[in-house]
Amino acid sequence: MGDRFGWRGKVGLILPSVQTVTEPLFYRIAPQGVAFYTSRVLIRGNVMSDHADMEREAFRAAKELATAGVDCIAYCCTGSGILLGMEGDRTFCLKMEKETGIPILSSLSAMIEGLETMGLKKLVLISPYRDEMHHAEENFFRDNGFEIVKSQSMRIESGSKYGLVPPEEIYRFCHQHWDERAEGLFISCMNFNAMPCIDPLERDLGKPVLSSHSATLWKILKMIHVGEAVPGFGNLLAKGR
Repeated sequence: MGDRFGWRGKVGLILPSVQTVTEPLFYRIAPQGVAFYTSRVLIRGNVMSDHADMEREAFRAAKELATAGVDCIAYCCTGSGILLGMEGDRTFCLKMEKETGIPILSSLSAMIEGLETMGLKKLVLISPYRDEMHHAEENFFRDNGFEIVKSQSMRIESGSKYGLVPPEEIYRFCHQHWDERAEGLFISCMNFNAMPCIDPLERDLGKPVLSSHSATLWKILKMIHVGEAVPGFGNLLAKGR
């Protein structure tokens, strides 16, 4: 295949400026021949206060990525999608798609589709968020037909610090707050390095585990028609498309 990047698919990522996890993670685990190109939207405070500005900036970022000839664009901010709501997020993505002519997905839509694909309705919800955002996410899931059996956040104040939490700490936190009544575990946030925990948690809990990252990468591969499984990061990605 020579040295050409993205011969199986070129993917644009729109990331909040504080994100440090998504790019190195996706570069490392995605199938060979899938390439990622990134544009960022500035966060001055936090997603709760800045989400309207972020969404305006996302259109600028999408237009920039379109000039690179990407095959799809992923808007990679779970929190922003939660604040928009399901219909708002869908409208937002469709408008961006119309302006760029490129298929758009969001982490929010990916996580809902991933959970539905796995047949999960009763969840334990884990996040790094402050209480206000975490409660907004609980309400989002309930509004969209999910039952939150148990829910716990790490209450980290700054989004820039989410990516500093080591996977072993995330693993222990999830294990501590697991509830056997749940059908599965969802770990939220695209700046939270939970992917290395997913396989160990699935083995130890005996239930499916999804994260914002696993669902987003799964949906990306589906959109660019790459059916290859990505083993080692949970059943959703291990199944392939």
